[in-house]
Amino acid sequence: MSSGRGSERVLLLLEWLAGQTRAVTLAEASAALDAPKSSVLNLLRMLVEMGYAEREGESAYRLVRLPGEVAAGHVLQGTLLRRCEPAVRTAVAASKESGFIAVVDGAYVRYLCKILPDREIRYDRNIEIPRRTVQVSSGVAILTGLSDAALADEATRAEAEGLGEAAALVARVQEARAAGYAVTKRGVVEGAAGVAAPILDAKGKVVGALNIAGPAARLADNLEEIIDIVRAGAAEASAALGWRGAAHGA
Repeated sequence: MSSGRGSERVLLLLEWLAGQTRAVTLAEASAALDAPKSSVLNLLRMLVEMGYAEREGESAYRLVRLPGEVAAGHVLQGTLLRRCEPAVRTAVAASKESGFIAVVDGAYVRYLCKILPDREIRYDRNIEIPRRTVQVSSGVAILTGLSDAALADEATRAEAEGLGEAAALVARVQEARAAGYAVTKRGVVEGAAGVAAPILDAKGKVVGALNIAGPAARLADNLEEIIDIVRAGAAEASAALGWRGAAHGA
């Protein structure tokens, strides 16, 4: 196999792996590339050695990152955005409100994408403004993945910053964990509200949140419907990352 052909195949393999939501076998990869198993095996081993893929069991492989991607938990942010954005678009179309994918960066929420609905009055959040996790529904949804000890530490830090009593913050996250979603009826921005549900990776770890936000009065009028849309969207996004278990909080 020439070096040129080998370079083409490794790029094709990376592209194909990026679209898979589960670990794949050598036979599947060989068939997808229409290439000999021996050649594809060498490429898969190279990707594992370079940290782009990992072995799963005895005979399966899963892509864990693409060149230049930054990690969000155990999922790369590029992978998270690429696989979960369709679920956000579906949720935006169903709710007719603004949709976001959120991850946690230290003590703050960072938004990977913003998708606006096709309507005259819409909530166009400035996603460059940093927001503490405990202040927004997407942050609370992601905090549901923390252990009790880690959650207590985060609540204590938030209390020291004047963001609320630690016990109340813990109670809010625990309530969201049990329900499977978080609601902020009055957000950081006056007149805005949001609903968010956690996105899980293939191992059931919370790696982000799907968030629908809009004018507080309008969300209040349609809250139950929005909650159902957000939970369904987060489940769809989690499935796109390979999660096959029950919905978080169910």
